[in-house]
Parts: sequence; structure tokens; C-alpha cells
Amino acid sequence: MKKLFDSFWRISSPLTMKAAMINRYDELQNLFRRASCGIALLAGLSACGGGSGGGTATPVAPVETPRYLLGGTVSGLLPGASVVLANGADKVTVTANGPFSFAGKLAAGTSYEGKVDSASEGLGCSIAQGSATMGNADVTTLAVRCLPVVLAGMQEKIQLLAGMVSDATGNYYIADAGNQVIHKLGADGTLSVYAGVMGKRGVDDGPVSSATFSFIAGSRLAIDRQANLYVSDYCHAVLRKITPAGMVSTVAGQRRSSCEVDDLEPASAYVDGQKEQARFGLPGSMAIDVNGDVLLVDAHKNTIRRVTENGVVSTLAWAFAPMPEVNSNYQSVGRLAIDPAGNVYFSDVTGGYLFRIQNGMAVKVAGNRSQNSSVDGIGGAASFSRIRGMQFNRDGELLLADGGSIRKVQADGRVSTVLGAGMPDANGQAPGFKQLTEMVLEPSGAMVVYDLGRHMLRRLDQDGKLSTLTALPGHIGLVDGVGAAARLTLGYARAVVADGAGNVYLADDVNKVIRRVTPDGQVSIFAGIAGKDGRVDGGRGTATLDGPVAMVFDKDGNLYFADQYHGMPWLVLRKINKQGEVSSIAELPVSHGTRFALAVDQQDNVYWVHNVGDGIYRRPPGGEFTLLLPFANAMKALNGKIGTRDYISAASLAVDRRGALYFEDIEHHVIFKVAQNGDVSHFAGTSLRSDGKDGPPGTGSLMAGDYFPLAIDANDNLYTGSQDAIRRIDTAGVISTPKLGWASPVLSTFAVGNGVVYGFTAQAVIQTPLP
Repeated sequence: MKKLFDSFWRISSPLTMKAAMINRYDELQNLFRRASCGIALLAGLSACGGGSGGGTATPVAPVETPRYLLGGTVSGLLPGASVVLANGADKVTVTANGPFSFAGKLAAGTSYEGKVDSASEGLGCSIAQGSATMGNADVTTLAVRCLPVVLAGMQEKIQLLAGMVSDATGNYYIADAGNQVIHKLGADGTLSVYAGVMGKRGVDDGPVSSATFSFIAGSRLAIDRQANLYVSDYCHAVLRKITPAGMVSTVAGQRRSSCEVDDLEPASAYVDGQKEQARFGLPGSMAIDVNGDVLLVDAHKNTIRRVTENGVVSTLAWAFAPMPEVNSNYQSVGRLAIDPAGNVYFSDVTGGYLFRIQNGMAVKVAGNRSQNSSVDGIGGAASFSRIRGMQFNRDGELLLADGGSIRKVQADGRVSTVLGAGMPDANGQAPGFKQLTEMVLEPSGAMVVYDLGRHMLRRLDQDGKLSTLTALPGHIGLVDGVGAAARLTLGYARAVVADGAGNVYLADDVNKVIRRVTPDGQVSIFAGIAGKDGRVDGGRGTATLDGPVAMVFDKDGNLYFADQYHGMPWLVLRKINKQGEVSSIAELPVSHGTRFALAVDQQDNVYWVHNVGDGIYRRPPGGEFTLLLPFANAMKALNGKIGTRDYISAASLAVDRRGALYFEDIEHHVIFKVAQNGDVSHFAGTSLRSDGKDGPPGTGSLMAGDYFPLAIDANDNLYTGSQDAIRRIDTAGVISTPKLGWASPVLSTFAVGNGVVYGFTAQAVIQTPLP
């Protein structure tokens, strides 16, 4: 600017001065315009024009906001596998271990949330450090870890069979309480998902492809002559229907939020009526009568309800006839069947008696409780092991799935054995049934039974020959090996723990051993001798075990376990040190329960609890067990919010790094915390609520279910669960439900260690990284 004015004052001629003044004025005006244009561009305004005299403004480049890459590393991918990661709508498919980044760049201050969108079948992946805010540099810290879901054993496609029916063309429909779907097993042996969404629990109606179900062990199926499929929802207390066109609807009942019911609720609360006006307690076993109505057992109030096609619900009027030989405790309704004439037959809940309703009275057809075994005979001279499946054949004979055998009952009460219990098939082969629970008949007269004890589907054809269906061949047993070559204990492990090296240990009280699974899936016996019980101490390869039912590692890597002899209440605390020596430490307090838990703190104090005990016991090093916390004291922490349940039932323990003790009460659905000074507080969950909501105490809630352990990670987060969900409780008592990479397996127990959650199913040890 100074240079411009200096040149102006050096002009001497008036004329040239005038011309110069005009020219210099134009230049000055353009200069100010260009300056204003630059300011406008910085402010994000529209571009400026040029000055007079035909001058052209010089363009000014906009200043770009810096943007940065979001990424990290992937580990654990197997050859040929892939994982899809997402940050909002931005997705990237990763096919090899190592670094990755999303395509889109983010400005500083932008929040991000990396998630695992999907992974190859059989692969479980999680992402750590996935959520934060972008700074002024690329982010490379997202850590994605993948593991094969099945560590050892074989995981079946049908995880927990809860109900089964067949249609007129030979197709089978199977309710799977693990995957929360209904499978269709075609006459040609193909298995597909017929209804529901894999791993998604719910009660949404609509097309079969999007409808959701909440199957548990008490759920059942039935099918009518029009091929309508009926589903009894044991948890939500409704009856649902699936039409042949593939539409799911609710026929009758008011939806309940969870499986919990009030035992003291009056029978009048379970009202008859039409559709949603009616109310059920616990709808279970079903049968279709000659009119096409659905008859179902309402287990909570020991009644039988009738539901018409239009959803009108009524209660059958009947009563038990006087039967002095049948204790009133056995006068109950278990499974249901209807004969071709419309007569209603049912078993009691223990499966020891068979009844028939005639003239409004339930009379005994057969059975006695003097022996819990399958004995042929007539009426009270016959006995049953445990009646479960019931079906009438074309000849009007009642066929029963009874413990380890198939039985037949004539109208006069004559009971005979068709197969099992010493009766071979037409090929002379013993069937080897363990625990039959479901039975369906094909139009041809052949039958299919489900053996829960062996997790197998078996078919008995018209000629009496038995075969195993490939859809569920039963990959369980006691076979050491690596990965899929191994076979695991029938049923379930009583406890699972993990050590610091990533080994998993299973308490197998059936075979009297502790089994170990290494990180590469090698299964072997860690301690004890298979099939040989005893309490002989010594090296872990020669020592004998009575039946390990609870385990825990101490800080030094020693394994403590509770050893129980044949289900008796006298248990012994034993230890396997790091050198592999087994020793007996002390007698445990007399324990009449069926579920047990141990914990060890940093000072080597051992804690003990069982599900029908009076409190938590503690043993100092070298001392004896004494009662640390009576449950009556813990009840006070609930401030009277106990409903009708004035007792605690606990079978889980965990100790954090500060020495605080935690245990879960499955009656009130809460977790208690016991401080080192003995003060007890309500730590997590909402008393008497079990609908599985996330949140802090008073808002968050646990889920109803069987006894599950408490596990704790390196950051003192607690983990608990139910058959198909793991819940996390942080150090403030806030409950959340982490998304795990193993879908929805049916677990009998689980453990946490090394950033991994390990689960035990009926067929396999499974694993997935913790998010």
C-alpha cells in the first residue's frame, strides 16, 4: 500500500496526475475487493466479483478440514475366513491378519464406534478399544480378535430340542431352545430353518422369516389336520400359531414379560375368555382333539385348558377320583395325549402314573411309585421310569417315551415294552437309550424319538429296525483328541474354570475325572481315572476322585475342587498343586444341595456355598470352615423387597482383587457384595425382576434361569448368565449384555479368563473373545 501511494505522489503533470489518480483508484478498489473476497471465503460465503476497468480477481483456495483414518489390527483369522467390521454405515471386509482401516476419513472431534458386523461361520470375533473420539492423527488402536467358536467337540445344528411334531407328508418340525428357531427336517433328510431368526429371542408375530420365539425346555409344538403349527410359549404365557402360508400370530393369552410367576397368585387370576382376554400360567404340553381344538396343560395351576380356532379359552372341568394308593403330590398334570375317540390321557409331572379323564374324573390307568423303573404289567402292577413323549398310533394304542425305553399301553391298562430295557430291535441290537423325552409318529407308522441323554434322534421303522438320523447323530461321549475328534461328557460339566495359560478344565463327576482342554483344542484327562471313584491322593494320573462338582484356581495356580461321593452331602475340599500332586485339605460343611461354588482370595481364604445352604462359609489357611455370612443378614440389604420368598438360594461365588466377595441369589435375581469388614450390600439387579434389562441397580435386571456361576475378569468386571446369554456387571453394579461372537448356544456353565469367555454345551467346549 505504501509503495502505491509513493508512486502516486511522484507524478508531476496535472493531466497525467488526473489519469494516474483514476488508474490508481481502480487498483486500490480492486485490492480492497480481493481482500474482502479472501475474508468472505474464510467465512464460507459466496465468491466475490472483480473490480472496474476489467480486472480479474485472483482465486483463493479454500482451507480443508483435516481428516484422519480409523483402523487397527486383526488377529486370529483362519485361512479363508473373513470378518466384516463397521463404523456406522462405513464397512470393511478383512480377509487376513494384520492392519486394516476404514475407507472413510474422520475429522478431529468426531465420535466413532467400531463394531464386528459379521464373521465367517464358526468364527467368533470381538473388538476392543472400539469407541472413542478422533484426535489430530490417524487411529490405529482398534484391536479385533478372532477365535474358532468350537474349541473341542462337535456342536450340533440343533442345540436343544424342546418340542417336535410331524406333518402328513413326513416332514418334522423341531423347536430349538438354543437357536430360538423352528427347524424343518424334510422327508429327504435336509435340515433348514422354518421359522424364527437364529439366536434372536422374542415374541414378535409376522412372517416366519422375521417372527421371533422364546423357547425353553418347557415349550411344546402341536399340529392340526390343516397343517397349522401351534407353539406354547412357556415364558410369555401365550399360544401362537403358524399357518401353512408362513404367518405367525398369537391365538390367545396375555403376554408376560418373563418366565416368572407368583406362586401365591390365586387361580382366579388365570381367566378364561377370548384371545388376549384370556390368561395362562405356564402353558406346556399340547394335543389336538377330534374337533380341532387345542388342549394344553397349564402347569402352574395344574389344569387343562381348551383353545378353539377362534381363540376362545376355557378350562376343562374334571377332578381326580379318590385314589388312596396315589399320593396327592403325584396328582398333577405332566404330558398330554388324546385317543381317536376323544378321551384325554395324561401323565403326572414325575412321569410315574398314567391317568385318563372319564365322566369328569381322572382315574389311574397304570403305574405305581414303589419302583422307579420300567416294569410291564396291568394297571398298578406296571411301573414307569419317567413318562415324557405320548402319542396314539393308528390302532388306538398309546405309545410312551419312558426313560430308556419305548412302552405301549392298551385301553385296559396293559403295559408292554416295545424297545429298550432289554428289548432289542428287529436286528437284535440294543438301542442304548438314555433319556427319551419326545416322540412323533409318521403316517407310515414309523416313529422318531429324541434321546436327551445322548442328544440323538432315532427312528424305529414299521419293521422294528432302529436307525440314527443324520440331523442329530449325538456327538458326545468320553473320547480324548484334538478339536472335532474329541467327545465330551454326556449331559453337562458340573464346573468349568480357566487358568492363566488359556487351558480350560471341566469337572466331570459322571466319569470321576477332571478333563483339560488346551488352547489348541487338545482334550485329555487332567486328574483322576475314568470310571474309578475314590479319594486316593497322589499324582494326578494315579489319584482317584469321587465326583468333582466345583473348582477354582488360587493366585499361585493351584486348583481347588470339591469332591462329592455319589451325591451324598459329605464333600471334601481337595487341591492339585502346580506339580500335579492331589491332596485332601479339609471336610466341607455338610451340603444337601445340588449346586456348589468355591472361591479363593489373595490371602488364600477359601469360601464355600451351596444352593440350599444357610450362608457362606470361609476357611482360613490351615483352619476349619466357619459361617461367615448367614443369608438372613443378607436379606436385610433388600429392604423388604422380597415378595413371598423369605430365603436365599445361591450357588455362585467370586472374589475381586480388593478382597470383596460376590454371590448371586436366583430367588430374588440380585447379586450381593460382601466387603472385607463383613458389610453386605445389594450390588446389582432389581429384586424380583428377571426380564434381562441393562442398567444400574433398580433398573437393570438379571434373567430367570438355573444356577450359573459368577466369573470375574482382570478388571474386576463380573459375569453371570443363563442358558443362552452372558451378562456383564461392572464395578459400579451396572448390568450390560455384551454381544458375543458365538450366536446363541445353550450353556450348562461357563468361565472367563485371558479375555475369553468359555462355555460348555452338551457336545462341545466353545469360546469367543470378550468385547
